[in-house]
Amino acid sequence: MIATRPGAATPARFYASTTATFDGDLDLIAIEHAMNGETVQLTRSERIEAARQLDARGIHAAEIARRVGVTRNSVTAWRDSGWAIPVETAEPDPIDIGNATHGRSGYSKGCRCRTCRDGANAASKAAKARKRAAA
Repeated sequence: MIATRPGAATPARFYASTTATFDGDLDLIAIEHAMNGETVQLTRSERIEAARQLDARGIHAAEIARRVGVTRNSVTAWRDSGWAIPVETAEPDPIDIGNATHGRSGYSKGCRCRTCRDGANAASKAAKARKRAAA
């Protein structure tokens, strides 16, 4: 919340929209809260949209960054890219590893499938836990 001194004028409130609450995947109410410096969890697209709207209202990059919860460099990079919302990348297709069997850790070298990666991560965490317990 933005505090004001007693007797000082209340800061002007920014509105993302006067009628709509959603625009596709964007939650305009959450964006409005962020634009006014209130704590709210935003997706990356919502952060970019809030920053774009604040920039259109003439707010400086440092103030936009503070309100949206990112660095000033992020705001500048978004502005330089034309406020383009990045496309989410899909999970890479698994590599065909033929008849190779998965190892003890659930990982076969070169395989990028979710099962192999999760198994390798679990084995690594378990080994670190055993090492900490032994120490």
